[in-house]
Amino acid sequence: MKQIISLLLMLLILSPSQASTINVKRAGTMHQGGARIPSATQVVADYDNGVITIDVSRYTGTIQLYVYDANNTVVDCAVATISGSGTVTMNICDMPQGTYRLCIVLDNATYSGDFSI
Repeated sequence: MKQIISLLLMLLILSPSQASTINVKRAGTMHQGGARIPSATQVVADYDNGVITIDVSRYTGTIQLYVYDANNTVVDCAVATISGSGTVTMNICDMPQGTYRLCIVLDNATYSGDFSI
């Protein structure tokens, strides 16, 4: 019995924590003439243990990250360059509990979503 409990405790300690997905949505863009063509760029954001991770694929260019608090004030930001695909992380472990908005600005689109700490 002690072996089973020890094994379960070890699995619990070694298993990675579950990141919470930040549901980011693309903001509307204006198109002049022609049909609207959906972007092939994919953006996925997660928050886990004080770190925001953004995975971007099918995109080359600058990525700007902004975190806004409930008062719509920028409380953190970061800039990176992506070539084809990549991951950008932002450490926000010092922020107090609350609800925040993540804005991801690419050269051709803006994505945003809310998350809680």
